[in-house]
Amino acid sequence: MALTEEATLISNHVKDETYQQAAKVLEEKYLAQVILAIITINAWNRIGITTNLMPA
Repeated sequence: MALTEEATLISNHVKDETYQQAAKVLEEKYLAQVILAIITINAWNRIGITTNLMPA
């Protein structure tokens, strides 16, 4: 969860400690997939916010 929170906040960077903790729990391939999922969800959220996209 910490990785998600820190990756979502654009004004900050993911702390080395946070990344290392995630890397200890997740194997490298799965960590990469989690990071990509975080980025994808954030991108869609920003598109929705920018375009005032609302659920039907």
